[in-house]
Order: sequence, then C-alpha cells, then structure tokens
Amino acid sequence: MQEKKDEIRSHYNANPQKEWDRLKKKHPYEKYITIRMMDRYIKPGDRILDIGGGPGHYAIHYAKQGHGVTLLDLSDENVRFAKKKARQYGVKIAAEQGDAADLSRFADDSFDTVFLMGPLYHLMNEESRIRAIEEAKRVLKPGGFLFSSFILMFGGVVYGLRDLQETILMPREQQYFEVAAKDESLAFDAFTYSYMTTVRDAEQLLASVPGLSTETVFGQESILAPYRNELAKQPKKIRMAWYDYALRFCEKRDYLTHTEHLMIVSRKD
Repeated sequence: MQEKKDEIRSHYNANPQKEWDRLKKKHPYEKYITIRMMDRYIKPGDRILDIGGGPGHYAIHYAKQGHGVTLLDLSDENVRFAKKKARQYGVKIAAEQGDAADLSRFADDSFDTVFLMGPLYHLMNEESRIRAIEEAKRVLKPGGFLFSSFILMFGGVVYGLRDLQETILMPREQQYFEVAAKDESLAFDAFTYSYMTTVRDAEQLLASVPGLSTETVFGQESILAPYRNELAKQPKKIRMAWYDYALRFCEKRDYLTHTEHLMIVSRKD
C-alpha cells in the first residue's frame, strides 16, 4: 500500500482540539501511565525530540519539567496548536512541521531522549516504519532512550466492546474482527489510514533495527481501556486509585491485550 501522508495530514489538520481532548478528557489514564513509565528513564535536563508529537501534550509536560523539547509533526495545524498551548502554559518548545522518515534537519546523536509516539501507526509500509525508527535512532545519543508507540489490532475489539457494540454485526467490519482473532497485524483505512499491530510484530519491528536494545514493553492504558466509560463516572479519588493500581499491571504480558496503545522502550547501544 502506498503511504497516505496527505490524507493523514488532512485528518489531523481538521481538528487538533479533538486529539488534545482525547488525552485530557477521554483517555487521561493513558497519559498518566505513559508519563510515569517514561519518567523511569528520562533524566533531568534531557534534550527531547517528540516525533509525531501532535497537539503537544507530552512536549508541554516535559517542557514544564525543565527539559528542552523539540516537537515535530506531520500536521501543520497540530504544530500551530502545540505552539499556542505552550504559550498558554507558559513554557517554550520548538515546534516544526516534518516527516518522521526524514530527520535530516537534525544532526546525529543530538538528543538525549526521542519519542516516536504516533508515526509508527500511520506509516502503512514496514520499510517506512523501519526508516522512521532508524532516523529516530540516528539522532539519539548513545545510551539514550527511544519510546515507540503502536496501536494494537485487538484495540479495535476493545473499542467495539466499549463504545460501538453494533460493529460486531456490520459486514464491512468483519474482516477486521477476523484479523484480530487470528492475531495478525494490518494496515488499513480505520479512523484514518493506520497500521495496527500485534505485540509480537511490534517487538519484531524494533528488534529488526540494529543498535537498539529493548528495556521494557508496556500497555499505555494498562488494564483500564475497556472500562473508560465507567471510570469517567467516578470521583477523582477513585479514578486516581485505579490509575495507580493499573501501573502494577502495565508491563505484565498476560494483560497487554487490555490496552489499546503499546509502548516499547529501547536503549541505543
């Protein structure tokens, strides 16, 4: 399949606020768990490159912690939105439009930490995904950490059960349920053009790039994704208690299919 960068850019250009609200209102536990896991590895003063940083949630969070952060995103509107939000939060970030598969504007070994939290589930071909990882590794300093995110194929099943139960009867959805049942990965037109993977294929993709060693694999929503709607009804004290409890499960392989987004943490040798 050809890469669909224009279509993906148009999708995110249409409504940057929607993606901002996704992590702030609908999936706050995803950001909560992800940050606490990343904080195991990110050191004070690290220079961070946020590739596919969208509207700026993670870039702004780490800028507030005193890090120098550069955000790169395919969507022009996401870049503008991230700059606006950074000003609102009183922090400085560098934000640029660009392609994850071409980081030629950045020198080798120029960042302490690199986020690749979006491009790998919008690049339709494996050679493009490998290229994005290789570029992220190139600009990462030796000993630095790469954080790579994926959407799991089974995440679509979680979504259907939680939010759109009638999809199980829709003829056009049956091929996707079948792929998930066979534990296979697929690049297709979902909410936009997307690559959804199995845990196995995500791990094999990172392992195919020499010079990276896997530190951990975890579910960014841990066990909470199926219960989003119920959690949203609870008082903050109860929600936060479940978020903290879920941290204890996020790296356990038996529970990775409860999540929608998977993160692999790699160290550059």
